[in-house]
Amino acid sequence: MMATTSGRIGQQKEQQQGRIVAWGLMLLMLCSGLSGCGSDKQTEPGKYLFAVTYSNHAWGKTSKGLVVTAQGDLYQYDVSTTAAELPEPGITSDDALSRYFEAARFEFVRALDKTQLDNLWRASQQMQNTTLTAPASICRDAGQFQYLVFQPKISQQQMVLLYQTGDFRREQTDRSGDAARAYLMQLAQELKIAWLLDPTGNNWCSGL
Repeated sequence: MMATTSGRIGQQKEQQQGRIVAWGLMLLMLCSGLSGCGSDKQTEPGKYLFAVTYSNHAWGKTSKGLVVTAQGDLYQYDVSTTAAELPEPGITSDDALSRYFEAARFEFVRALDKTQLDNLWRASQQMQNTTLTAPASICRDAGQFQYLVFQPKISQQQMVLLYQTGDFRREQTDRSGDAARAYLMQLAQELKIAWLLDPTGNNWCSGL
């Protein structure tokens, strides 16, 4: 009788362990499909990858820049004649970003190398606004130039500063976004958002 009871208990334990293993496998598959459990990061980008913004209110309102989309397309925008305001770095949404970037003139420039963009974007995904240096006042009436990367979260976007210059300059102590920053600086010069005025010195007041 005792042997029979022990056998039943052993079978019950084996069945319970089997159910635990099955549930574990199901959760693992679910987490893989949802880009990881316990994380609000997504593995795929939202609507935008990068942006360079320039704003200046010293002699009237100027708000313009460039945007790189997840499809690999480069756009330039100008919302100077609108009341649109760019969200502050931090948590925002694709809708809020679209309301700003596409509020007025939003023009396609050209398609970029999508593989290169993907590599630059993924290298910048661990960056945070908490690793920025304190703002340093360096120019007067130069406005604000911001180099931005967008990190998707579930139904939201985190807007992170790669670099800021102009009236106030901020650097990233996390250097993983340096290649993206250099790439965006080239685009900013091409579209005349920023200018290389001194090839041998700094160009902080002109957006570089």
